[in-house]
Amino acid sequence: MRITLVSPHTKGSHVKALQRVLHKHGYLQGKIDGEYGPDVARAVFRAKYWFGYRKPDQVAGDLLYSLLKGTKKMTPAMKVRQLKRKRVAKKTPIRLKMWAEAGKQLGQTEHPPNSNRSKFSLWYGIIGAWCAMFVSWCGVAAKSVAFKRGKHYAYVPYMANDAKAGRNNLAITYKPETGDTVTYDWDNDGVPDHTGLFGRWLNKEHTRFLAREGNTGHSNRSNGGMSMEVERSVTDVYCFIHVGK
Repeated sequence: MRITLVSPHTKGSHVKALQRVLHKHGYLQGKIDGEYGPDVARAVFRAKYWFGYRKPDQVAGDLLYSLLKGTKKMTPAMKVRQLKRKRVAKKTPIRLKMWAEAGKQLGQTEHPPNSNRSKFSLWYGIIGAWCAMFVSWCGVAAKSVAFKRGKHYAYVPYMANDAKAGRNNLAITYKPETGDTVTYDWDNDGVPDHTGLFGRWLNKEHTRFLAREGNTGHSNRSNGGMSMEVERSVTDVYCFIHVGK
């Protein structure tokens, strides 16, 4: 078996069997539909990472399926890599460091007003809408390798696209945790308009949540000129993003 992400997506009972074991181990958060789409490809990457593959990718094969089923065991080298990765994971997660940094920056505004000249846009090097630059500031402060001053990220769609493709240590998540990145599509046109950091759910139905964001405000959610803690609706979410490191 060798399945990779292609267009049109590969479909069949063998894909559904793979989805079931990925879901059982917690790697797949999407639906089990027998279709090898982006969610499954990202789940395969995560599984390979935690099974100690030297260079994880989004290609599913017989070895991965056997490891998930428990009919084969990891090699000694895979076990060593897995142990190292688990040790790193036990440290304070990047997402929590980003959330803490965002808390330190609440209340920052533009000078002069309505100019997009903020602490974060001046730091990044682009005078423009700075919600993604605010997230990038938090990422750099947390020593994440996914964010880089002047390079990653000033434009929300680039961040979302990298997460969808599993690039640059970003990945889509359907179960956000404190400090994970959230992007919004206010007008539901398929292009994300704004970004911030997810805090926590505010109700048991998981429809409302707390977020910390830059360049927002009560009258303009995407260009309000202030870093704030706000309440958001899941209906406005384009995607949640987990920062791997």
